[in-house]
Amino acid sequence: MRLLLFDIDGTLIHSKGAGRSAMKLALEEVYGQSGPLLKYTMSGKTDARIVHDLMTAAGLSADEIEAGLTAVYDCMAKHAEKVYGEHSVMPCPGIPELLDTLEARDDVLLGLVTGNTSQTAPLKLAAAGIAPTRFKVGAYGSDRMDRNQLPALAMERATTLTGEAFTGANTVVIGDTPADILCARAGMATAVAVATGWHAMNTLLPYQPDHLFENFKETTAVVHALL
Repeated sequence: MRLLLFDIDGTLIHSKGAGRSAMKLALEEVYGQSGPLLKYTMSGKTDARIVHDLMTAAGLSADEIEAGLTAVYDCMAKHAEKVYGEHSVMPCPGIPELLDTLEARDDVLLGLVTGNTSQTAPLKLAAAGIAPTRFKVGAYGSDRMDRNQLPALAMERATTLTGEAFTGANTVVIGDTPADILCARAGMATAVAVATGWHAMNTLLPYQPDHLFENFKETTAVVHALL
């Protein structure tokens, strides 16, 4: 069996700024400010990393930031339903057909490796019309600050769930940023990159993913690469 770990933003869905909007509201509610959020590059980072970077820039100590993290995650989820609806979140090209094809197979396990928290990830997927239950395991930005630690955590959870040993040898990480490729390498997994997010193919190519797609519209070719 193969473990397929998908990133969310730019890979499965176009969130159109929904995550940034929810985080702004949460940061202001918990810390009283959102720091340099409007000019901060969120792509490829975990929510834990983003909160630490923004609040450090705003002058808060590491202890102050840590003390508010759980509350920030809760507030983001609280605001998510309204905020996500306002941003017309939608699936990336080819994703509905790809997920249908993969879910019909008995030799793959679908999972997530995402910088989103475990609370907001399913809400984003649902807002794009993707059932979160399609993904049986996941590792999230609320689990670890370092994205490179997430694939190993997801493999561990998949092994616990199924009783089958998952390692980098039978795991694929699918994402739209250089950070996704690097975290696949950290987990010794196959790296599949797609240019449906903020990074063009010529930006992703130097990071040497095992497979690189402009989008996932060609379902047969994508499935072949994943398996």
